[in-house]
Amino acid sequence: MSKLDLFTSDPNWTAFAEKHGYLKPTPSPSPSLPVALDIPSDRAEQAIDEAKWSQDHPLSSVGYESLLSTIAVRDGTAISVKLSFPTSSRLAKTKTNSNSNSNSKLPILFVTHGGGWVQGTHITEEAWLLWPLYPAFDMLIVSVEYRMAPEHPFPAWMDDSWDILDKLLSEPATFLSHFHLSSASGSASSSHSSRGGAHPGVDIDIDTDKVILLGSSAGAGTAAYLSQTCRDKSIPNIYGVVLNVPLLCDYRHLPADCQSSYEQVTTSLLSAGDMRAEWDVVIPSPTAGKNPKASPLLGDVKGLPRHLVFVAGQDPLRDEGLKYAQNLEEAGVEVKLHTYPGVPHTFAEFWELDATARFWEDLRSGLKAWLA
Repeated sequence: MSKLDLFTSDPNWTAFAEKHGYLKPTPSPSPSLPVALDIPSDRAEQAIDEAKWSQDHPLSSVGYESLLSTIAVRDGTAISVKLSFPTSSRLAKTKTNSNSNSNSKLPILFVTHGGGWVQGTHITEEAWLLWPLYPAFDMLIVSVEYRMAPEHPFPAWMDDSWDILDKLLSEPATFLSHFHLSSASGSASSSHSSRGGAHPGVDIDIDTDKVILLGSSAGAGTAAYLSQTCRDKSIPNIYGVVLNVPLLCDYRHLPADCQSSYEQVTTSLLSAGDMRAEWDVVIPSPTAGKNPKASPLLGDVKGLPRHLVFVAGQDPLRDEGLKYAQNLEEAGVEVKLHTYPGVPHTFAEFWELDATARFWEDLRSGLKAWLA
């Protein structure tokens, strides 16, 4: 499918957007220039939306519970980390249905949230990417609230995410102890005690050989960086990487064949002007974005684990997602690319869309194939 075909509006999206007022009537003042960002207002609006979303979608409704703690990174800063996992009753039911006499180890999803490295929380990916997975899989989900721009300069978000992942992989027992969980005999079998009566004891086996990196947008860019770093450090635990509408390259350093989506996407929910403005905030330097730590698209992809890559047709990030999948394939990496023509960057947040239903099925099918 050509890039023009990918861009052409999906009628189902157009009808939905017109009904709910999501269509921008005019393009950015200049498609080649950044637009004005109001990060404090965007964060405040997101906080209100996510608070309501969490109230309407408790994890208990899908048989999960969660714990929050903080873990210190290299400079001593305490970073918020959230663990989500199946309830004891759900695990007992799974064990009964599988007719197994032993506990199954839970794969680990290591989640880095989207939001352009300027906004986002643990809840962001629950609403965007994780909700269709809870009913289908028993897993331990580790979510990181890394430090963000403009308060914290590059590479704070990459370093924070790496430090938390490194602690999980190198010392799982110590990592779990931050949540009042205990680990035994290398299997990372853990049980957590009651915290004010809110959590009854539960036994969880986690499989540290099945760690999947997962994120949307900027979170996907972080996941891409983490996978390359694990490869460079000869860390074998990464079982796969899920990149949803990934943000992978500073616009000032995009390869020549990755620029048409910036030229086309001027009126979408996330426009090219929006992306230029975000990059100018997160990396003000016109040269620092050449670093693969900032722009994983420019990094070496040889020897990476298998990937699932999801790309939206009306997304300024479309071409870099397509290019990364191409680079992976050419490097001999197992990769499955899914494209959703004619829908914007955040289409999967709108559950009523036909494209979102396809995305959910593609995501579940891909992970099921990995974890079978």
